[in-house]
Amino acid sequence: MVTNNFFKKIVVLSFVILFSSVAISPAFGISDSSIKVKSLLINQEYILPLPQFINMSFEESIMRRMSMRNFTDEAVTDEELSTVLWAAYGLRDDGNLTVPAINEVHSSVIYVLIEDVYKYNPINHSLIFYKAGDYRDIVGHQYSAPVILGLCWNTDIADANFGSTELGAVGQNIYFAANAIGLGTVITAEIPPAINPIGLPENEHGMGVMPLGHIEFDYNFKYRPLLFSLLPRIVFSETELTTTLENRVEVTSWVNDSISRKDLSHLIWASYGYSYYLDKSGANVVKRHHTVPSAHGYYPFRIYAVTKNGIFNYKYGLYSVDVWGLPVVSYLLPIRLGDKRTKIAQTTESFVSDAPLSIVIVLDINKTVQWDDLSDESLRWIWYYEAGAAAHNILLQGTSRGLTGNILAIDDKEAICLLLKLNPEKFDPMFVVPVG
Repeated sequence: MVTNNFFKKIVVLSFVILFSSVAISPAFGISDSSIKVKSLLINQEYILPLPQFINMSFEESIMRRMSMRNFTDEAVTDEELSTVLWAAYGLRDDGNLTVPAINEVHSSVIYVLIEDVYKYNPINHSLIFYKAGDYRDIVGHQYSAPVILGLCWNTDIADANFGSTELGAVGQNIYFAANAIGLGTVITAEIPPAINPIGLPENEHGMGVMPLGHIEFDYNFKYRPLLFSLLPRIVFSETELTTTLENRVEVTSWVNDSISRKDLSHLIWASYGYSYYLDKSGANVVKRHHTVPSAHGYYPFRIYAVTKNGIFNYKYGLYSVDVWGLPVVSYLLPIRLGDKRTKIAQTTESFVSDAPLSIVIVLDINKTVQWDDLSDESLRWIWYYEAGAAAHNILLQGTSRGLTGNILAIDDKEAICLLLKLNPEKFDPMFVVPVG
């Protein structure tokens, strides 16, 4: 009887503490007491609130994508964190995740560092307690922020290249969602991985960390289209970012074998083009940002469009990084004329021969040594992250325009190089993205 009464008192006391913690501290950045109590009571799991619906169009989201490195001490709220995590790797209404499966598997793991360390569970949209202790200043020592997100992959499921590819898609979604709700972030990677001090399981490997917080410099964009572009102008759709993330699907067949010039322009721009916005925030030297981030700002990829009319090299600008905000000349340079889709299919999957458009993402190895040599094969995962970001952008842009696609690894890279008139020793083709 004494034991039973004692147990009842403990339960009542726990719920009193839980209620008080929630009432007093609704935001993660203020106090972790509510999370600790909830984790204790609900099997060490904290159920996140529903994510915010982001009604910004996908095209505006991608044009606003930029890296922010200076954050205030203002707390990231539960709802804000919930929104970013769901966009990053959340479970959709149809049972799929917000990023495509790479090589038909999902391997990403996201750690959330606040006052303690948690692991994001996309199935329950929750945080699972992982380790006590504040590791933010250790793991995120480059940039101080209220939240540090650790991007890792499960080595039992994917290798470094394919694991980093999926994390490229995850990182893009974090960028888009954070920017849309007034937060900022940047992808950073170190060797050894900065996330290591938290003590990862043996079957997980760190790729990068992303600080997340309210920004010191307000976003300030000016709409300045690429007036000299020889491709159709990018226009904003009516499809919101959340809807785009919810509706993205992968397919292996299409209803026709042609694509409009306007659709082609949007898709290939999303892969690697320059924003129509000029950054006037004062937070960066770069004024006109790319649709994806790049390690050291190298931007070493070549992008090719393959249609039934031929193979074309996408020229997105006359320089890789824009520090003046000048108009950018973009166009398609013919490489081979005639229908070469069957030859592309022979290096990937047979159904590619029917795709109205295939975008081929190719690494120019010589451009990965500009001031710090990142060309070694052991570092190729860095560039697979960037390739994954570009490929993911294509699928999302296709979704916003009512199109569908897929991300395919290349089985015969030498054959692709020869078809594109490239030296196989100097170029590394990474993915083909058929879409239509």
